[in-house]
Amino acid sequence: MSGLLPSRLVDNQEIINLVEHHSKGVFQGDLPKMLKTIEKLLNKSGIETRYWLNNDETPMTLMKTAFNSALAQANINKSDIDLLIYASVTRGFIEPANSTFISKALGLNCRNYDAVDACNGWVTAMDIINSKMKAGEIRHAMVVNMEFGMSEGGPGVPQNFTLHSADELDYKFPSLTIGEAATVTILSNESPDNFNFSYINRPDLSDLCTISLPKWELFCNEEDIERNAPTGGQYQFSSYAAALHDEGKSELIKVFYQHKIPVNDIHQIFTHTASPKMMGLVGEFIGANGNLYNIGNKTGNIITASVPFGIADAIEQGKVEKGQFCMGWVASAGMVFSALSFKL
Repeated sequence: MSGLLPSRLVDNQEIINLVEHHSKGVFQGDLPKMLKTIEKLLNKSGIETRYWLNNDETPMTLMKTAFNSALAQANINKSDIDLLIYASVTRGFIEPANSTFISKALGLNCRNYDAVDACNGWVTAMDIINSKMKAGEIRHAMVVNMEFGMSEGGPGVPQNFTLHSADELDYKFPSLTIGEAATVTILSNESPDNFNFSYINRPDLSDLCTISLPKWELFCNEEDIERNAPTGGQYQFSSYAAALHDEGKSELIKVFYQHKIPVNDIHQIFTHTASPKMMGLVGEFIGANGNLYNIGNKTGNIITASVPFGIADAIEQGKVEKGQFCMGWVASAGMVFSALSFKL
């Protein structure tokens, strides 16, 4: 397990400055007041910093470094890997699978494909791999997460930093919390019964968080159009944070209890990094604050890389050791809520 952050440290004041820069001259209303609102919302989220690519960095270079580290930890050769799954939200290609370019870069010839499940991508990829290992189909597999969406022209910049009215903040604010990261997870089939998964699916909430493509209207229901219309088809990240949090709190609690693991049996719970303070409140409700591992205050929302990077960070910091019982806990667009438990 290995994870890397890019080197450009971005604090909340720089985010506010970017919004001011892009919105000046187009915002209809009191811009200083809006900037104060953004400051309060960022503080409320618990996110203080995030890391973005510097000019001399690329996602593929960071991913290769993470791969080499994870491969050394696994003590195997890359030729031993039977399956690679690319499980990120951000990507360069819809066709072919983005995993093909990862495999090419790493010199792999194994079976590879993408698992697309919004922020739940890593959990879904782990579930697929676990099933294949239980069936005896593969020996070693890897999951690659590369969340790099904050470059100019991506799904968030500059469009979500450009506010024309106060109403736009309803679906643009989450972009202001996003960080970037690369993680590589390598698994072996030594203990195929190690993982357990629980899910709650709420597809009725699928229009709350989207990145839509041209002609998106042909691929959804009429009732989905209203929320998607402001950014529809522009490859723009649109996320209604307030509604997501309102729905997400209760479902996160439900999926935790559905997993039927006593809190005191769990050494660390690795969470989605979207809102550390919100996850802290939910953790407090289930009595898990003492063993909740959320690094979102430092990394920002690193999307599918949240749980794997948290695990890698905890290992590096000496917070977890091999053999300890842990959990991953994720709320995702879709909406999907998941819990997975495992021994390191």
